[in-house]
Amino acid sequence: MNKDDPGKAVPLHVAASVVHQQLSGSSRDWRDDTYDGILESTALALSHVGHIYYVNTHGQSLRIPDEELAVGMFESGAKRFRTRSGNVYESLSMRRGDMADALVILKSAQRAGDSPAAEKPEKAT
Repeated sequence: MNKDDPGKAVPLHVAASVVHQQLSGSSRDWRDDTYDGILESTALALSHVGHIYYVNTHGQSLRIPDEELAVGMFESGAKRFRTRSGNVYESLSMRRGDMADALVILKSAQRAGDSPAAEKPEKAT
């Protein structure tokens, strides 16, 4: 299989790290105590624009339903997802093509947020 295969699974914590680095322009610091939270926040953003998969007890890769993603949180540096009802999904991933598409969407949203029209006007003195 081609390593650039858009259907190839990428561990979600890796995808979140790559996307965070691309969006922030900063390299990761594994010693930073806040890094797990950064990965979890980035995974949440990815889940809004792409599909997240988990491996079930039979070894099958299945998509986490959108209704589950809407009422849960990522944990352990985006290595686990826990729903409000207590369901836990592990071995999280997203497809390489979805990650690339999500990065384009998130970069576009970031640029829109950075545009002068989005900035608040300064108060007159």
